[in-house]
Amino acid sequence: MCGAYSLTIESGKLVKRFKAKPPKVTYPKRYNIRPSQPLVAILNTDPEQMTIAEWGIVPFWDKTGKKQIINARKDSLEKATFKQSFHERRCLILADGFYEWKAVPGQKTKIPYRFVLKSEEPFAFAGIWQEKDDEPQAVIITTEPNELVGEVHNRMPAILRPETENEWLNPDLEPDQALGLLQTYPASKMSAYPVSTLVNMPRNDSVEVIKPAI
Repeated sequence: MCGAYSLTIESGKLVKRFKAKPPKVTYPKRYNIRPSQPLVAILNTDPEQMTIAEWGIVPFWDKTGKKQIINARKDSLEKATFKQSFHERRCLILADGFYEWKAVPGQKTKIPYRFVLKSEEPFAFAGIWQEKDDEPQAVIITTEPNELVGEVHNRMPAILRPETENEWLNPDLEPDQALGLLQTYPASKMSAYPVSTLVNMPRNDSVEVIKPAI
C-alpha cells in the first residue's frame, strides 16, 4: 500500500518534465501528501493540463459514502470497483518520493523510509480516476515491490517509465496493453533513506519531513 508521498518540485520544472500546463490553482510544495488531500494529476481526458484531484475514491457500491479506497492493486483492476476507470479513466499522479514503514523486531514504532529516484527527478505513479460532484478523485495503482522497496514493504506504487506515460494516457490503449505498462520499477534506479517519525502525522508537512533521520 502507498499511504504517503511527496511532491516538492517547483511548478516550472514539472511543466518542463511532463509537458503540461500547471494546475489552474496554486499547489504548494508538499512533503507529506495523505489520503483525502489534494494531489496533482494529469488526466487522460486532458493530457496537456495538470489538474487537482482528491486522493481516494468512494466506490459505487458504498451507499454510506464513507468508504475510501486510496490504492488499487494491479491484479484487481479488472474487478468491478475499478474496471470502468481502468478502461476509460487513467491518469498520472505526480510525485518525487514516497514513504513506507519498516517493522523492526522488538520495536513498537516502525521506521519510516523515503524512496526517491537516484536522478532526483519527479516521476508519475500510474493512477485511475473517477468524478464525484464534478471533481476528480484518484487512486494510486500498486505492484509487487522491487528488491529495494521489498526490504521495507510488500507492495510499492506503480511508477511509470517516462517513455510509457503518454501511452498510459492513450484512450485507445487496450486493457491488456495498459496492464503491460505496470512493471515493477527497477531498484537500480532508486534509492531510499530513513526519515524521522514526523512523517507519521499528516499535519506535519514541512521540509523537515524529508530530511534523513540522524
